Amino acid sequence: MLNRVVAKGLDPDKTPLSAGMTENLLTATPDKPLAHALHMMFEGGFRHMPVIESDGRPLGVISSRDALGLEVTHFGSELEQRETLTEIL
Repeated sequence: MLNRVVAKGLDPDKTPLSAGMTENLLTATPDKPLAHALHMMFEGGFRHMPVIESDGRPLGVISSRDALGLEVTHFGSELEQRETLTEIL
């Protein structure tokens, strides 16, 4: 919702949920390895993925932050900051 509603300047109180929802949602099942879900998230360009049972019942949501740890998700931004500081110096 942050990227699809708030960042675009839309009013969250008046914008329907459908405006921020993902179409053709990809999901993971609990029998797949974590690496499979991470690969799907990377390829799809998203950070969260629903985990569902084979009957379609939702179990939860996995995020890249949960899986990789806060340090790894901030690694890219830290590299950018270092490059900026290097340019300044």
